[in-house]
Amino acid sequence: MKKSRLVSCLIRVCLILPLLGAIRAGAADFPPITDAERSLTAVPGEPNAPSVVLFKKGELRMAGYGLQLGNLETSTLHVQVRRKILTEQGKGSGEITILHSDFERLHGFQGRTVLPDGRVIPVPADAKFLRKVSRSQGTFVTAVAFPAVQVGAILDYDLELKFDSLYFLEPWYFSEDVPVRYSEIEFKAPSQVAVQSWSHSPPEAKIQMSKLTGSPMGWTVKAWVENLPTVPSDPYGPPYQDLAAQMMLLPSAWIEGTAHDPLMESWPVVCKVIGGVYDQVRKRDSGVARKAQETAASGTPRQKSEALYRFVRDRIETEPSGAGALLDPEASLGKVLAAGRGDRAEKALLLQAMLKAVKIDSRLVWAGDRARGAIDPRLPNPSWFDAVFVMLEVDGKRVFLDPSDGALGFGQLRYGYEGTQALLHDEKKPEWLVLPETPGDQNVQRAEVELALDDKGRLAGTGTLLLTGHHAWERINWQNGESQTLAAWQEWLQGRYHDFRITNVKAVERPDERKVTVTWSMAQAADEALGDEASLTAAAPLGPVEQPLVQPASQRRTGVALDYLERSEVELHLRWPAGWKIESLPGESTLIRAAGTLETSAERKEADRTLVFIRRLDLTRRTFNTTQDYEAIRALFGEVEKSDSQKVVLVRP
Repeated sequence: MKKSRLVSCLIRVCLILPLLGAIRAGAADFPPITDAERSLTAVPGEPNAPSVVLFKKGELRMAGYGLQLGNLETSTLHVQVRRKILTEQGKGSGEITILHSDFERLHGFQGRTVLPDGRVIPVPADAKFLRKVSRSQGTFVTAVAFPAVQVGAILDYDLELKFDSLYFLEPWYFSEDVPVRYSEIEFKAPSQVAVQSWSHSPPEAKIQMSKLTGSPMGWTVKAWVENLPTVPSDPYGPPYQDLAAQMMLLPSAWIEGTAHDPLMESWPVVCKVIGGVYDQVRKRDSGVARKAQETAASGTPRQKSEALYRFVRDRIETEPSGAGALLDPEASLGKVLAAGRGDRAEKALLLQAMLKAVKIDSRLVWAGDRARGAIDPRLPNPSWFDAVFVMLEVDGKRVFLDPSDGALGFGQLRYGYEGTQALLHDEKKPEWLVLPETPGDQNVQRAEVELALDDKGRLAGTGTLLLTGHHAWERINWQNGESQTLAAWQEWLQGRYHDFRITNVKAVERPDERKVTVTWSMAQAADEALGDEASLTAAAPLGPVEQPLVQPASQRRTGVALDYLERSEVELHLRWPAGWKIESLPGESTLIRAAGTLETSAERKEADRTLVFIRRLDLTRRTFNTTQDYEAIRALFGEVEKSDSQKVVLVRP
């Protein structure tokens, strides 16, 4: 065997298209339901659990197990699950979802509902539907609705995934979003394959493993866990992947006699194999150099880099498919350029090739969104990554470019990647690095509102909202076209100014400046004017903020991770006519906490009948992992909620 085995097996993972088999109605070979399963009405330790997974079993047969003719390149994952409905709320578990992707084919599904009286109702063939979940990652969900779901019902289902590769690059999750009484995975592999295992579990879960057993078919090992608690889902908590008990087995080498052919043995091996595919794709570069020289004919290295970045970002459409760092070995940079579209990895390679054509050096970086779970550098698995960035030196500093998103300015990354571990691709010595984070004072939302009260007690004026950094990224290209963008902003503003009529909304998006500016006019509705009293929320439109961390520390199960550091500022300018006066104002304060700061100030000039009120919130820390930390961020949000609830009130005596 030669190293081409790793190329063919690993790359084939990114080429498989979903092929959904029909649901097979009728009886499957489900285990008999036990008396204990029938009588279970609550889970010890979690009496309010809406449902429970009684068992979840998987069998992974790697390609080549048993050396069956015609099956040397196809692996299968067989899954069987039994779930019980415990409460009325648990009836929502009557629709189960099966996550798969461009890499796995859902070969078949059988299911049934077993009612408390013993009747068995098979899942009908028309109960299946497919919906795409992630455009960027090519993942899918097949959702299946079980019939006649009621409290006490038991749901059984059986499915199989097939994929034409030696590799299953995703972990087996023992855990679920409800308690699990028992979960197991049995791995079966060819005798020629050496593997390395990886597992992760919360402290309360103990993964047990059997001894490795060999046979003429290959070798087998089983892992299992009992009595797993529900995976917590707290506001601003860690992703599911970081909290669930899980296990993965990766082939590290193919051994035949004295020959040792490395597979996923180390990061240099993985980088070399994938880098070889990159080289093939780079060679097919017809027209790339010419286009680069046309696009960036002159200027400083930074100006050339920015011009090429904008070209690839804006002129090459990002395909929703793709497999992170992996590429189709038949891909071509020339075709990507000519077609005007490519996936994230193809666009990164195209940008790198265009930079090289104008004599600017760059390197590729593999990265993973933290919402997919933390990366463990000890396991050389390319599925950790869902993005490829281009890194170059600009003015003596490293700059990371992601040309896949039209809302990202030069050197800006989505906040899901900031602060995460990433791998600098190198076939000899890959380098781990931490991607930079945007300072909070660059992620700003600032509103300036000017209002005047007339003699009839009606407020009217104008407003300006400025967004920068990640706040801007979230609102650039967030709607389809200008008309939908303006309509969405009008709806957003109207939701914050219920008593006002919002008109003349304008919005300007500048991705290269990381900036969005929104302006509007506003007038209090005639039927909302009281004549002798007027009130308004001083923190609008960025408030009032409601406490997002409603759980006391005694009930919080996980730490807190905010999306990013930020600054939120409102400046209200208010004028009123003679005969009116301010009756009440939000209190002035300066609160400095470990989690951030809150400052409010009011400058009132009675002679001029004017008020300038300023409220500024700075979140200066992103993660909070201890009880003390949690109380600190919760207390800060509590102070903001309390301050924002206070209104400016004017009266005519």
